[in-house]
Amino acid sequence: MLGISPVPLLREIWTAADDADLEAFLEAVAEGRLAGALAALEGTDEETREADGELLDTWADTLARRAARASARSAYVGARLLRELLGEELGFTGEVEEYHAARTCCLHQVLSLRRGMPILLSSVWIEVGRRAGITVDGVGMPRHFLARVGGDRGVIVDPFSGGTGLTREGCRRLLEKLSGGSVPWSDEFLKASPVDEIVERVLANLIDSTHREGDGAGTFRVVTFLAALRPELPERRLQKGAAAAAVGAWDLAASAYGEVLEDFPDTPEADDAAARMDDLSRRATVH
Repeated sequence: MLGISPVPLLREIWTAADDADLEAFLEAVAEGRLAGALAALEGTDEETREADGELLDTWADTLARRAARASARSAYVGARLLRELLGEELGFTGEVEEYHAARTCCLHQVLSLRRGMPILLSSVWIEVGRRAGITVDGVGMPRHFLARVGGDRGVIVDPFSGGTGLTREGCRRLLEKLSGGSVPWSDEFLKASPVDEIVERVLANLIDSTHREGDGAGTFRVVTFLAALRPELPERRLQKGAAAAAVGAWDLAASAYGEVLEDFPDTPEADDAAARMDDLSRRATVH
């Protein structure tokens, strides 16, 4: 360890509370609890997490009662009931003006403001549907996250637009529009995303958002979660080290690079880590 911190931090970059959040996050992912993983990532306190859970339960109870009264039970009916409740009555829709704001990827903020990125709005649909006994999967299409109600042959919806239904061809056209035709279509894009893939994409969005907002400590937190989620990827450890170095937490940076050298010897990433360690040592000498 270098034992120096050349840039004074306004607060500790990583605390025991962060350790607890990370542990809760990994446990929730392993158990397939999407809301629990998102709450731990956001770092909300226990009281807030319980209140958010009760809110989701209340909406799910309303949905379940309406589903029980429906004259037919099908994916289309489930999608309609979810759209009416979440999109029309509760007003969940996409955040357009501040699309890249970090809060659009934070569950409590999205539940409070009822605005968010596509992936967080889809997560709300997933959680309310699950609690009501209606299958809702995340669909990790490139450039725009969607949801599907009713299983593999169910109805694809866009929670960002309030729950508009989409056919396969509609999804293809949407991707073509968003990518400018740069992403060739594949039906693989419509496969259901498991919880670990959903939170990995949320983390990637948050890295971009915290960068944009100049929140170095926030970036380090998010990258640390991502490195823990994907411990088999040395590039994530390098990313963690770079995020620590960017805010002057050189000891944490050295630790991350040291992990790469120890866990992934004789790899290009180990060579990169060694070079970055040398750079840290030169900076330490200068300071």
